[in-house]
Amino acid sequence: MNVKRKLLKVAASAFMLSTAFYLAPAEKGKAAELCTGISAGSVVQWDGEELKLGQIGRLIVIQDTPLFKLNDDSRQFTRILKAGETYRIYAFKPGMLSVGGGYYVDRDARVNYETPSKTKLGQLECKKTAIAESKTPVELTDSRTSIIDKLGTEKRISANEYGTSWYTYQKAYRNFYMISYVNGKIGALYTMDSGFQIGNVKVGMARDSIKAALGNPVEGILKGDISYSTRNDSEQETFYRNGFYITVFYDIHNYGKVTALQVVSSDVENRKAGFYGPSSTSLQQAFELQLFDLVNAERVRKGLPALAWSEKARASSRSHSLDMAANNFFSHTNLRGQDPFERMRASGIVYQAAGENIAMGYASSILAHEGLMNSLGHRKNILSGSYSYLGTGVQFQAGTMRPYYTQNFYKPY
Repeated sequence: MNVKRKLLKVAASAFMLSTAFYLAPAEKGKAAELCTGISAGSVVQWDGEELKLGQIGRLIVIQDTPLFKLNDDSRQFTRILKAGETYRIYAFKPGMLSVGGGYYVDRDARVNYETPSKTKLGQLECKKTAIAESKTPVELTDSRTSIIDKLGTEKRISANEYGTSWYTYQKAYRNFYMISYVNGKIGALYTMDSGFQIGNVKVGMARDSIKAALGNPVEGILKGDISYSTRNDSEQETFYRNGFYITVFYDIHNYGKVTALQVVSSDVENRKAGFYGPSSTSLQQAFELQLFDLVNAERVRKGLPALAWSEKARASSRSHSLDMAANNFFSHTNLRGQDPFERMRASGIVYQAAGENIAMGYASSILAHEGLMNSLGHRKNILSGSYSYLGTGVQFQAGTMRPYYTQNFYKPY
């Protein structure tokens, strides 16, 4: 007897809109903290050249000068450095400068010695720290205890669409991870960290190398008799490997390179019965705070300062998401003709610069964020140096459970 399963294929659509308004000429954002955006793979630039670890300055040869190898108190001539050549300096002795490897030149009128600013040297120290941190990368076999050893204590615990919780780890929004545990082990993970690797895939890789590492993407995820289509395009692809669904996110504005990874075990994925998770007040609040964290992690790795949370902007955003969901429309202008800036002012926000992003249909805060980052207008709002506050608002539509997302950005007077 043959039993055939009738499959229903389901695909969901998602949409986004963005707008921005500047009441006063836009100002550049304040200087980011010293380590903002500095990772283990960062290149610290000094006048267009890379500042190397251990480097304290550079030497420009003005006139031909001899290079010596120092052995205790003696020095042995090796060759002549030619006028116009430049060398990195790593140490010095009285009257001498080291170009590395125990080689020195006399510090006299034949050379010009320059040093980088304290800020540049500080950034170099930040990179050194990031390298040290990246030597203990997160692995899927890690327990919650070992994650705390590697990443520190979680900064936030919030609900997710799988019925479990995201534990968010970050250090001033660097080394950003969202991890869900099942019986003390990793059941799901999202990260922007280039130190994490799965199946030889990590953040920063070119898209054309992903299939060689993970094979072909899956076309759908089966839940009962329904196959939910996965999105596989220039912005993201989902693969299945060793019991985990691996979603690779690509940055279409950065040559299609991998920008983030999400890994979800079959066990966790199957806890979500449909395309959308069950709506609740706790999930609504969780999505709002997760979007805030995701925006700040994105800003920090791009060298921008994190935004501060605004309850007024949250109220304005949530009200608009509720309005769109309840009245079944999708627009920056509501059915009463109010635009985002009128709505913000009505919430008590006095601004000199303001902007809004809206999205709908994304099953999670992570998917919404990645979608917004690949849309140029939304990306500009997220990465704008003109804002200092952000509030996010989410509402699930009754019946469909479709989430509506609103982000209100602003800079006060």
